[in-house]
Amino acid sequence: MSNPYQVSAGEFGVVRVFTTALEPEGDAAITPQNVERLMGSGVSLDPSKVQVFPAKMIEAIGLRAYLAEGYGIPEADMAGTAAALDAQSGLIVLVPSSAFKGAEVTLDPNPMLRLVGTFREERAAPPRRMQDTASAKGVVEDGETRINPRAARAARNSWMIALGALIAAAALVLLLVF
Repeated sequence: MSNPYQVSAGEFGVVRVFTTALEPEGDAAITPQNVERLMGSGVSLDPSKVQVFPAKMIEAIGLRAYLAEGYGIPEADMAGTAAALDAQSGLIVLVPSSAFKGAEVTLDPNPMLRLVGTFREERAAPPRRMQDTASAKGVVEDGETRINPRAARAARNSWMIALGALIAAAALVLLLVF
């Protein structure tokens, strides 16, 4: 991820953080639906993946904690920019790589957008092999499936009872109608 403005095809787990110094009344002009116009020509974004909000909305927890909790960005990756992240004011624009719909894109953001940082989500640990247990050991043999005769007889009897009840109900309805 040497060039933060280059989005590779199929990129996964990267969050780009932009900010603006717009005044609160100017904040309403930037929405997730029109962020793609600010990212440069030929950029197509999924607006449902983009987040746009004023920094004062998360000032209680800070942008660093928001990224760690909301996007799974490791604290170690934000260590160099921790103070800058929490000191942001104005409008915050978060663009995860999923917003680019898997396309390869070169960003040329509008000068009013400033890139704060590009962060990679923490990868999930690979699944561990399950522990061997005595109950999991055994031998599977080929052959006929054995059906418990008592269970088969009970199932047959249940069907017979249900069929008899259905015939009795039909006879009762016919008797009452005619």
